[in-house]
Amino acid sequence: MTIPKQVRETLGLKRQGRVVIGVEPAKKSFTIHQPPSIFDLAGTFTPKDKRKIIDAVKIRDYMEKHYERT
Repeated sequence: MTIPKQVRETLGLKRQGRVVIGVEPAKKSFTIHQPPSIFDLAGTFTPKDKRKIIDAVKIRDYMEKHYERT
């Protein structure tokens, strides 16, 4: 769906991608908003088992030392 530029600017829709359209029949209206991206959600969830938290820097270092192309 193409949303006109003026409407996108008014609603604050900045990036391309998905939008959520909600319909309220009783009010005869609808809402449009952009759902959060995976990057917006980073850090908002915590694992159930705190022992399984892995540092991304350690993972990268491990991969650089042990990864081998085949």
